[in-house]
Amino acid sequence: MFNMFKKPLFFMLLALIFLAAACNGNPPDTSGLTQEQKKQTVKISGDGINGELSFTLEELAALPGGVFEHLYSTINNFPTSKFYAAKGIRIDKILEAAGVLQTASLITFRSEDGYNVTLTRQQLLGDTHYYYPNVKEGSAQGAEQVWPILAYEYKEGSGDMGAIRAEDFCLIIGQRNHQEQTNPVFVKNITEIIVSSAAPEKCAAATIWPVSGQIEAGDSIVLEHRNLDKVKIYYTLDGSDPTELSTMYNPSTTNYQMDLIKPIVFTESAVLKVLVTGYGKANSDITVFEITVK
Repeated sequence: MFNMFKKPLFFMLLALIFLAAACNGNPPDTSGLTQEQKKQTVKISGDGINGELSFTLEELAALPGGVFEHLYSTINNFPTSKFYAAKGIRIDKILEAAGVLQTASLITFRSEDGYNVTLTRQQLLGDTHYYYPNVKEGSAQGAEQVWPILAYEYKEGSGDMGAIRAEDFCLIIGQRNHQEQTNPVFVKNITEIIVSSAAPEKCAAATIWPVSGQIEAGDSIVLEHRNLDKVKIYYTLDGSDPTELSTMYNPSTTNYQMDLIKPIVFTESAVLKVLVTGYGKANSDITVFEITVK
């Protein structure tokens, strides 16, 4: 719980927000929470925060416009697509209440066992997130905008909002495109959110083998990266700049599906352009390789 004597200004501002919401006919409603849920707590620490803040779920649920519920589509690293039915507190509302919405550049979510996942401001708050009802068919049709949430009620693998059940805090985010593998950052049992104003580093660029870029017709080029299990590599062969909708080189980074990472076969000379992306880092510069078929 907050220390009211150390943070009177914060409570005054929070009270004004609630009063304004009530005057507009939209008083915060926390009546649906059980007593056990109300006590669930998350800490907020890092740059721009004097000491450490601590929010209960009851306090978060009382934030005007804070509660959001929707279906979420996701893809894991196998890769397999599935749905989550989820209800939670919008991350932007949590950061706003903590006074760091405008300054947070890197946001880290830490679970009870110490496991961390970091996202950049752009990845979490800048880009638009969607629910793709046809993700299992590989289609972007019917997309609906959703918000990143700290879910407190959800059901993994379900497309039924009536199936949600009370759980410990879990980070759930929408996809920025229908191919994005978001499931690896669905951190469960979150107890702390750490914010930093430091600028994110760029992902290291990918390299190729053979490094000469000279091969025989029918031979292949391998893309290499020191963090192949933590990044996604996209490439083009038609001269256009790759995006996160271009061909993915490493669709699976699990030990069970490594056979999905296939070398690129060349029958004629071409320009290979490569982009590396990863959560918690800015995209790499696009690397250009001239592949010469002898």
